[in-house]
Amino acid sequence: MNSKWLPVWLVFWLSLPLLVSCTVETAHAPEDELAATATAAPTATYEPDTAVIFQRSGGIGGSEEKWVIFTDGRVETNSSLAPGLSANEVSQLLHSLDSVGFFSLNGSYLPEDTCCDRYLYEITALQGTTFHTVTTLEATPDMPEALQQSLNFIQNALFAGSAE
Repeated sequence: MNSKWLPVWLVFWLSLPLLVSCTVETAHAPEDELAATATAAPTATYEPDTAVIFQRSGGIGGSEEKWVIFTDGRVETNSSLAPGLSANEVSQLLHSLDSVGFFSLNGSYLPEDTCCDRYLYEITALQGTTFHTVTTLEATPDMPEALQQSLNFIQNALFAGSAE
C-alpha cells in the first residue's frame, strides 16, 4: 500500500467504532402543533374478493415477497412459490384466523432490537367487510400465541408440499 494513504486508513479504522455507534436525533414539533397539522392516514384499497395478503421481507437474502389470496382460491404472488388453493381452503384459513383471535391482535408486535437477518411479516386478512393488518418480526420475544398460530396457518396453506 502506498505510504501516503496509511494515515487515512489508520484514522478511518480507528474512528469506525465511533461512527457505528452514532445516532441521529431529530427535532420534534411541539405536541400542540402536531395535533393542528395531523392528516388522516390513507385508506388501503384491495382488489375485489381479496381474503388474505401475506408479505414477507428481509431475511439473509433481503427478499420482498407477497402473496394475495383471493376468496376463490386464486393466489397472486411475486414469489417463485405460487400455490393453488381451493375456495374451501381459503374459507377454512379465514375461519382459523378468526378462531385463534387474529382479528383481536394489535397492529404491531415488534421487538426493541430488530437486528439481524430476520423476516418481517405483514398479514392483512378480511373479517366481514373490513381488513385487519398485523406486523411482526420473526422470533419476536413474547409474540402472542394467536399471532404465532396465524403465521403457521398462513405458511402451511401457502407452502404445504414445498421445500420452504
